[in-house]
Amino acid sequence: MKLTQTRCAHSEFANASWTVTAEAGTTLEQVMAPEFFANVASQMRPYDKIMVRVDDGVWYAELLVLTAGRTWVKTKKLIDVHLTSQDVDMTQADRADGFEIKHRGPHNKFSIIRKLDNEVIREQFETKDEARAWLSDYVKS
Repeated sequence: MKLTQTRCAHSEFANASWTVTAEAGTTLEQVMAPEFFANVASQMRPYDKIMVRVDDGVWYAELLVLTAGRTWVKTKKLIDVHLTSQDVDMTQADRADGFEIKHRGPHNKFSIIRKLDNEVIREQFETKDEARAWLSDYVKS
């Protein structure tokens, strides 16, 4: 038996790959609940792949879409990786002088947080060095 050309296609034409950025504190169990994907379920198809990362960087997972309806998606866990500060640079905070520079995910990026009251002073710096430079100027003024 040989594979026919009609049964072979580029992956991007056959199935979609999705990247989901869950909010900090979200668990894998919550993400795997069929209703979690209610707002995007109609776009997903069986055998699509969903890569899930969480804002605080403490875990990463890959899911396979088994079935999908209008407001639900049933998935199978393929990969589940729990990460620590030592594993992922983005979760390591740079602490200095009453402020903390911390990566808060792909949306908030590097942020400057006042330690006293945990208030976010400024966010969305592309790099930690960029945040350090801004903080240096901020402290001087």
